[in-house]
Amino acid sequence: MSQKNSTVEKNPIARLGAVFAALALAVGLAACGTAPATGGSASSGTDAAQEQQATVSVSVTIDATAGEGESSTTEVDVPEGSTVYDALVATGADVNASDSDYGMYVQGIDGLAGGDFGDMSGWMFEVNGEMAEVGCSQLEVADGDVVTWTYVTEFTE
Repeated sequence: MSQKNSTVEKNPIARLGAVFAALALAVGLAACGTAPATGGSASSGTDAAQEQQATVSVSVTIDATAGEGESSTTEVDVPEGSTVYDALVATGADVNASDSDYGMYVQGIDGLAGGDFGDMSGWMFEVNGEMAEVGCSQLEVADGDVVTWTYVTEFTE
């Protein structure tokens, strides 16, 4: 056993390894001991309240019935300042979109794309029952908004 101790004392790499191991253990114990023991400070409680206040609830309907699909509605919470496009993505739907001169252009949702049912077919959206005059990535949603994405087979005004 004394031979083992003398090897550690004579070998600087072994000593350095032992120092690093002790340091890692000390840091690990300090980190584990401080985080849960605080029970949350006043500032972290305030941060949590601000985080909750910084979201808006939006109802998003995806209506693919004209394209022989289904209609579904999902309630999502998105950060304040989020757009109609952000709310659509937050539903978890498979969104195929690309950037255009007018913002994000939604080509397809859940595998149903523009052009699948003729040249005039594609996705349109409304917010609170009204057609938007800007692109989906330019229109911010507000708490309680109802966004409806509808697949149309023929564009009509």
